[in-house]
Formats: sequence, C-alpha cells, structure tokens
Amino acid sequence: MNKIVKKLLKRQLDKAKGAWPKKLPEGLWAIRTSYRTATGETPFSMAFGSKAVVLVEIGEPSYRTKTFTPKANEEAFALSLDLIEERRAQANLRNEAYKQHVSRYYDSRVRSRSF
Repeated sequence: MNKIVKKLLKRQLDKAKGAWPKKLPEGLWAIRTSYRTATGETPFSMAFGSKAVVLVEIGEPSYRTKTFTPKANEEAFALSLDLIEERRAQANLRNEAYKQHVSRYYDSRVRSRSF
C-alpha cells in the first residue's frame, strides 16, 4: 500500500512543480476516496463508515446536497457507526480472499527447481 501511495503522490506532485503544497491535499483526498481492489472499500469509508462527499458536490447543487437534512443525517450516521464493524469484517474477508487469489496466481507462475 505504501508503494501505491508514494507512486500516486509522486505522479500528482511532479506535475505541480513548485505548487506541491496546494496539490498535496488533493492527492491525499484522491487516495482516501478511491476504492481498493483488495477490500472493495475506500479508506475513507473504512474509517468513517460513510461515503465521502466529493469536493465538487459541495460547491455545485446536487441531489445529495439539496436533500441534506441534519436530523436525518445524524440518524443515518449513528446507524452506519453501528454497522461499521460488520463492514470492516466483510472487507477483511474480501482482503483475505484477494490475498489467496494473488498467492495462487503467483504459485502457478513459479517454476520449481531442485538443486
């Protein structure tokens, strides 16, 4: 994971040249809100139990921002916090299955040699 983060940040910041302090939060946000193959979840949803509102949605009117009501949001947030452990357990199971899949693929490509 650290290699992926470094690679993505390097790609984002190399384009920025001297403006990297302005681009760093954007790069980190992109990493935190992109889905991971191994878990099927975003790091943001694993930490907070909800989908992130894309920064563009805050400035532009959308269905999500128009229908926002604080009371309903609080209730939904409390419910999602109750279910976050279950989501994490499911993500852990998907991660283990992904590791087994990668391991089987790797093992099938290895040629055994005896010395």
